[in-house]
Amino acid sequence: MQEAFAEYAGVLQPPSGAHDETAGDVRRVLARGGGVVAWLEETAVGAARYEPRHGALYVGRVAVLPAYRGRGIASAMMRHLEDVARSLGLARMEVGVRMSLPSNLALYRRLGYELVDVQPHPRGPDRVGTLTKHLSAGNPG
Repeated sequence: MQEAFAEYAGVLQPPSGAHDETAGDVRRVLARGGGVVAWLEETAVGAARYEPRHGALYVGRVAVLPAYRGRGIASAMMRHLEDVARSLGLARMEVGVRMSLPSNLALYRRLGYELVDVQPHPRGPDRVGTLTKHLSAGNPG
């Protein structure tokens, strides 16, 4: 995850919290929900974490290594997480996106997510959009 976020170091303002996370921080977040890792043969090429939050499955830190982007890896992880949400009895997905990263926003919109809110970033000049997707039992991601 940190390798995938490395390109944003010194670019995003405020900086991503991903750069400062310790293994202990990650363990604590994963304990509240879980995580997924996308593998291509022996190489971990993507990851995301999730937790049930306010009746939805919140997904965060979706990351794909730059050399593997554009291959549908993030989309596959999100479809898998939509199945996780259904298995937990949750009918809604939620993800936060930096508005300064329009390609990320476009990805979620292509996957059927709707921008429902935009708020100032709590630590600086950026804005964070909240996107949601309503799931139905008979309508896989």
